[in-house]
Amino acid sequence: MKKNILIIAILVLAAVLRLVLLDKFPAGLNSDEAAIGYNAWSLIETGKDEHGAVWPMVFRSFDDYKPPVYFYLVLPFVKILGLNVWAVRLPSALLGIASVYLLYLLAKRLFPENEHRHLPALSAFFLAISPWHLHFSRGGWEVNTATFFILLTLLFLHKSMDNIKNIFAFGFFAVLSLYTYHSARVVTPLLILAFSLIYFKEIKIFFEKKNLKYTLLALVFSIIIALPIASQLLSKSGQSRFSGVSVFADTGPIWQATNYRIEHNSTNPLVDVFHNRYFTYGLRFVENYLSHFSPDFLFIDGDTIARSRVPEMGQTYLYLLPFFFLGLLSLLKFDSHGKKFILSWFLIAPLAAALTYQSPHALRSQNMVIPLTIISAIGVLVFFNFIKTNLRKYFSLILLVLVTVQLYSFARYLHLYYIHYPKELSYAWQYGFDQIAQYTEVNYDQYDHIIITDRYDQPYILTAFFTLYDPAILQKELVMSTPDQYGFSTGRKFGKYEFRSIKYDEDKNLPNTLLISAEEEVDDTKVINTVKSPSGEIMFKFTSTK
Repeated sequence: MKKNILIIAILVLAAVLRLVLLDKFPAGLNSDEAAIGYNAWSLIETGKDEHGAVWPMVFRSFDDYKPPVYFYLVLPFVKILGLNVWAVRLPSALLGIASVYLLYLLAKRLFPENEHRHLPALSAFFLAISPWHLHFSRGGWEVNTATFFILLTLLFLHKSMDNIKNIFAFGFFAVLSLYTYHSARVVTPLLILAFSLIYFKEIKIFFEKKNLKYTLLALVFSIIIALPIASQLLSKSGQSRFSGVSVFADTGPIWQATNYRIEHNSTNPLVDVFHNRYFTYGLRFVENYLSHFSPDFLFIDGDTIARSRVPEMGQTYLYLLPFFFLGLLSLLKFDSHGKKFILSWFLIAPLAAALTYQSPHALRSQNMVIPLTIISAIGVLVFFNFIKTNLRKYFSLILLVLVTVQLYSFARYLHLYYIHYPKELSYAWQYGFDQIAQYTEVNYDQYDHIIITDRYDQPYILTAFFTLYDPAILQKELVMSTPDQYGFSTGRKFGKYEFRSIKYDEDKNLPNTLLISAEEEVDDTKVINTVKSPSGEIMFKFTSTK
């Protein structure tokens, strides 16, 4: 027990940080979370998703065709807890806690204890308090689940070198990660390839005569359960998802190449050699990829997407920047398989995100938090080993300073997350739709029509979630928009509800209608109710045409 007391304490800390006030922070519920929760409830109630598909292996949702694993993980929680914020977020939070322990176990295997005795616990501690990992553990994020399965995949791949029977678990969790989040379909295979190349001599045992049958059976098993993914990727829906978010959805590089060709004012075919879409898209991919390694992204400002960032915070703590570089220098010695693999992971992690038009992207590159955490932990150990050797008499003082800086940085992050984040960026989490639902439910029979602004993303699914709208009825009534230029759509109508921009000068003439607006101009003298943000600003105004 004494031997495990440290990791137990770290896991308790991870649990407290991920579970306390989980339904209140982040403030609100984003549309993807609502879609996962509502579709899980729809499956429980009807055996179909919101669009009427029977127990699907891919969820159409907003025509973004979400992978299925997190939907089915949420399902038993919705069954037990009901359709609410807790049920949607709790699986992610629990897997976030489990990921801290998996990192501890994986680090113990990757780095021999006699050389890196404190690395597993220190890495687990840094992940437990990591802003990047905490952020996505406290929401109903599929990507956090994918990172959990990637850790399980690598852990069992390493364990398979000791006991070949673990290869079945390795194959199962590898495929499961592919069913969990789109970026894992790029990252997981590349990590397995990197591991195989680095541990080439060790994995030869997979192909020894006594083990070959297990290896082949595991391979066949993995291919069979992965076949639906291959089918989906080749389908229209799979291609639609990629074309909607890929770097090729951004027409900027095409216009850039075209403008350069026009400037030549020549029909010389050699012009196309220097200015063409392939080169400009290639440059965009490289730019996207390198942006994930920017100190500004990792340590200072973080993601630009409001839903994925905390104000004045990078993806990790600024004080870890020098330790990160120390750790990176240690990895570049290439003096152990573990170091080679973690460096490979760090380089592989943002590849999927770089293929999309928004970069750097903390959500799509979230698995990067694992190598980032380990590298930083290595840097701290390298630093203190130097202090022990060269400045031993100052060791206690330097340790005290570092602990003080760590505590301050951690306290400041919690302050920003719980105090300022909900006040400054509540709109990013569609704050207020629970209050809209409560008001419209009470007054539903008083109106013939209820129009809700579409200023915030996918209001229809948030309304269905918080009003507990009967999924059997929704499946018949739901009217979706035509897909936009990126291939995505949204719900426009069901029941008395309609979701669109409020045009008050026209809509005020509609008979017996409740109008719920956001930033649209309305007659403030006609406002009968409001929803205020955590900072006290009015987010929604209710007007009646009675």
